[in-house]
Amino acid sequence: MLLAFVFLLAGQMLFAQSKQVTGVVKDVTGETVIGASVVEKGTANGTITDFDGNFKLTVGDKAVLQISFVGYQTQEINTVGKTSFVVTLKEDSEMLEEVVVVGYGAQKKESVVGAISQVSSKELLQSPAANVSQAIAGKISGVITSQTSGAPGSDDTQIYIRGRATFAGDAQPLVLVDGVEREFSQIAPDDIETISVLKDASATAVYGVRGANGVMLITTKRGREQKPEVSLTANWQIQSPTRTDTYLNSYQSVNLLEEALANDGLPSQFSANDLEMYRRSVAGELSGLEAMLYPNVDWYDEVLKSSSPAQRYNVSVRGGTKRMRYYASGELYDQKGLIKNLSNDKYGNSSSPSFRRYAFRANMDLFLTKDLTFSVNFGTRFEERKGSNTTERSDYSQIFYEMNHTPGWLFPVSTVVQNGEKQETIYGGSSQYQKNIVASLTKGGYYKATNTINETNFILDYKMDWLTEGLSVKGMASFDYNSYDKTLYQATFATYELNNRDDFGNIDAYNRFDADGELAGSKDSYTIYKLYMEAQINYARKFGRHDVTAMVLYNQNDYRYRADLAKRYQGLVGRATYGYDDRYLAEVNFGYNGSENFMKGKRFGFFPAFSLGWRISNESFMENTKEWLNNLKLRASYGQVGNDVYTVGGVAQRFLYEEKWSQISNDYMFGTSGKSGIYETQYPNYGVTWERAHKYNVGLEFGLWNGLLNGNIDLFHEKRNDILTNYLTRPEWVGVTMAAGNLGETVNSGFEIELKHNNHIGKEFQYNVGLTFSHAKNEIKNMDEPALKTDYRKREGHPIGQYYGLVCDGFVTAADVADPNFPTSTFGNVQVGDLKYRDMNNDGFIDERDETFIGYSDVPENTYALTLGCNYKGIGFSVMFQGVDHVSRYYDAEAMYAFVSGGKVKEHHLDRWNPTKSESENLASAKYPLLHYDSYGDHNQRQNSFFLKNGAFMRLKNIELSYTLPTKWIEKVGMSDCRLYVNGNNLITWDHLDDLCDPESNGSNRYPIMKTVNFGVNIKF
Repeated sequence: MLLAFVFLLAGQMLFAQSKQVTGVVKDVTGETVIGASVVEKGTANGTITDFDGNFKLTVGDKAVLQISFVGYQTQEINTVGKTSFVVTLKEDSEMLEEVVVVGYGAQKKESVVGAISQVSSKELLQSPAANVSQAIAGKISGVITSQTSGAPGSDDTQIYIRGRATFAGDAQPLVLVDGVEREFSQIAPDDIETISVLKDASATAVYGVRGANGVMLITTKRGREQKPEVSLTANWQIQSPTRTDTYLNSYQSVNLLEEALANDGLPSQFSANDLEMYRRSVAGELSGLEAMLYPNVDWYDEVLKSSSPAQRYNVSVRGGTKRMRYYASGELYDQKGLIKNLSNDKYGNSSSPSFRRYAFRANMDLFLTKDLTFSVNFGTRFEERKGSNTTERSDYSQIFYEMNHTPGWLFPVSTVVQNGEKQETIYGGSSQYQKNIVASLTKGGYYKATNTINETNFILDYKMDWLTEGLSVKGMASFDYNSYDKTLYQATFATYELNNRDDFGNIDAYNRFDADGELAGSKDSYTIYKLYMEAQINYARKFGRHDVTAMVLYNQNDYRYRADLAKRYQGLVGRATYGYDDRYLAEVNFGYNGSENFMKGKRFGFFPAFSLGWRISNESFMENTKEWLNNLKLRASYGQVGNDVYTVGGVAQRFLYEEKWSQISNDYMFGTSGKSGIYETQYPNYGVTWERAHKYNVGLEFGLWNGLLNGNIDLFHEKRNDILTNYLTRPEWVGVTMAAGNLGETVNSGFEIELKHNNHIGKEFQYNVGLTFSHAKNEIKNMDEPALKTDYRKREGHPIGQYYGLVCDGFVTAADVADPNFPTSTFGNVQVGDLKYRDMNNDGFIDERDETFIGYSDVPENTYALTLGCNYKGIGFSVMFQGVDHVSRYYDAEAMYAFVSGGKVKEHHLDRWNPTKSESENLASAKYPLLHYDSYGDHNQRQNSFFLKNGAFMRLKNIELSYTLPTKWIEKVGMSDCRLYVNGNNLITWDHLDDLCDPESNGSNRYPIMKTVNFGVNIKF
């Protein structure tokens, strides 16, 4: 009895000292964390959070809870006096990207010795851009993006990794989606898990003949072992141009036109009364015939809307069991254009461009046995593009060219006249301007184009631990299919010029240009087939302090466009890594690849890479620094990578080892009849081969004060040789065009800095700061320029894309004109107020031989981004500023020149050299040379340093304000998360162009780059 009493008393005391605690675990965005570990400190007593992030645990009365989850910092919570908790985990910036996607695999971040940067889905979705190539701008160190068009469905950016190191091609990186070479810009952003950018040879050598320009690896989302999580996202957007036009009204324009005509000694076109009538027209005081004779047409206002809408909806489900994991999603994106719908098509076909994307993705992993996994990836997109029968490219838009070029003072947009017994709307025109853009949009026709893209991966992964621990084999087959169909309906249309003012209401009073025709249809279509296969053997094992991995892989890639001869790549890939005691790391990579672009027997090349890493912070002599130094790793690499993608003079080159022959008509005469002949158009290059890049990289990674500051610093240097270039030293007597040869050499060097700071003030306010800065500068060492070519005209010794033109030394003065030694321009008569060019060769003439290097190249040397973010009680705010420096731009003629080809004038032309002012006044204030009309301005309108613009800019690239509703509100309706947000893209731009055009574009004759305001909601169940 006594013993029983003692046990009962002890039990009562124990019960009195225990209590049950409950709580919910969330991340900084307010989203609940599933599977977080909750442990009573100093014991084995613990649990994990359920699917709603909740936990329940019986602990001691004075217990301390330890809450941890992968990618987040462990938190300790004192339970004294409390039984209910809301815990917000702080992201551990060092552990957040613990697994890094590398070529043909993945590695722990701590063991990576290559230069690799990775961005997550969460970061991508902070941008409202539905085009992924735009969403990465500023988010990845060493990655330069350049967008030149904002046209719906055709707004991809150009991407450069660590600048540009070749002039034989576009220098774009190799892009792989789930391990297969694919286009990625139109993938649904919600479907992307990570984007890894491989920059040095250690990371890219496995891609051998394709990896010299860097590699981007896009990994889509997969299932997790959890209950199904349904996510619904809706976005509503308003898009508008980052720049508006600055063209002058008719009154201002004709006044400047009269001035230009007088400067050129040409007869006046307008009387004083005409000028007064144009003034009244601008004031809106004219009607009828007077309004027709003195029009004030704002073509931008006639053709464009102030903004255009877009919307995007995405639904996904993610989950899995121990036997199966799945992720599936569907998306609709609908983007409208800025162009008004002016079409009169009776079936409702619009002249306004639009883009619609339907996308579906399903990724599934089936665990057939404990060792065998079968995975299926299926992605499909249906892309629909519509618009008018006008030319639209990333570098040219017919609509914007016509608006920029057609004067607003020549003729009205349209007028209503009597044509027989009916009234008819006719469109204005003239002999020079017959393509009235409003008429073109109304009557010229339209097109519809569809792309159907199907992408599939079938993967088998078999663990062979039964043979030896750590051994596995993997095989993948992928088949992609792209079907493009375009239907174009086009018609001719008439424009009219008033010829008889007395009868302006009758169609007979007008001269007609062209004629109205019926719509005629035509079709264009093509198919692309891609078949990719790889077989891989992997080995990964630890022996005490030794960590060893190895991989050997065979791959083959076939690409077939229409019925063309298929392009094929094949090769072997290898990698071996060794780590000792988490301190010393070594890695060897190689690619042995072949390309059908080279002659048989010379198609395969070997591309090795070597890298070393030292985790200094894990050394015993660093023990005293652990309180403030959490991570310090030094890494270095060297390797060789190739590039077989060539364009010379903008033309893709293939099979340069073959002779090329062409026919020529009437080459031989037999009597009076000519017969076709044949001649050699290209002498072959039997030794043509790939470019070879020698890449060096040294990097330092560090983490300080428990995540308060993390960073990377990389220095890189690249030597590129065997770049394909034309034989510029070929003598004329050769008599035949020679295939390009591997003659070019370049160097490319620079550095990257990436810093991240995360902290909190109090328990509920978290903030972060991120900074990236990249510098990459290249130089052409050899491109087969003649040895006797004048040094100041050589491309060698200067960057790829370096601008060349005349050096401007201000304006011509009266003293210059009076100077008998003043150089004579071969581009036209020179007057006081024109541009003064430097006579580089001192021959007394200004001509093409005086052109030399000016400014920078068209690809920025410096890129940077600053990211700020904070979160307080579910309210989140983030902002990113992105910019570039050391870049020059030469914009199109319509953006810069006055009256070019008889065209228009803009606001900056008001600051011209004014002949009514004194020379001293003009020298002090003029920002534009003397005005000339049409070809009379040829002397000023040369590529020169005066018009070469500083392309540096800084943008408010992304900004977002969000609110995550409290769990206690949304759980009542079955939600696990509800987040409301508003974000923007390209909202403000600071540059040096005075509203000339967007600094990132290459001019105004293209669809403008857009800024976006987006309203969105994300709901999870």
